[in-house]
Amino acid sequence: MRDPKLIAFESVYSMDGDVSPIKEYCDIADRYGAMTFIDEVHAVGLYGHRGGGVAEREGVMDRMTVIQGTLAKAFGVVGGYIAGSAALCDFVRSYGTGFIFSTAMPPGVAAAALAAVRYLKRHDEVRQRHQERAATLKRRFAEAGIPVMPSTTHIVPVPVGDPVRCKQASDILLLPDRRARH
Repeated sequence: MRDPKLIAFESVYSMDGDVSPIKEYCDIADRYGAMTFIDEVHAVGLYGHRGGGVAEREGVMDRMTVIQGTLAKAFGVVGGYIAGSAALCDFVRSYGTGFIFSTAMPPGVAAAALAAVRYLKRHDEVRQRHQERAATLKRRFAEAGIPVMPSTTHIVPVPVGDPVRCKQASDILLLPDRRARH
């Protein structure tokens, strides 16, 4: 029996907005008999003609062994999911201790997630508007002299460059009442 192989990667990296070369990873997986595990958490709902993520946009969803996504972010609910073969999902359900010992998603959350997924599948204009707003923010930062790392995605990476200043900026953004103390 051959040793199992897995290529695990994100489609969109949240720190800098880079997009993985998904097709190339799939080609490598095919060459070496490996499974593929794509994390679409930062892309699902935002890319692809029905919001399936970057793998959908690139036409390679059928080449993924496992697709991981979130029901938060673009869908605005909570929770997450994996998609794969029935056998693989049954394996995770049977052997994933966090899954075995957690409670099921509440029906109201499941209904909200289903409604959000159905809506975004039919409304590509929402994804287009989101991309336009990200591009506008990048442009406005540049106009204001705020450096933005290059990104072809909705991620707007702004390097601070100094850990102390980064913590101060984080405090200001997360705790507005602390602004007066800095």
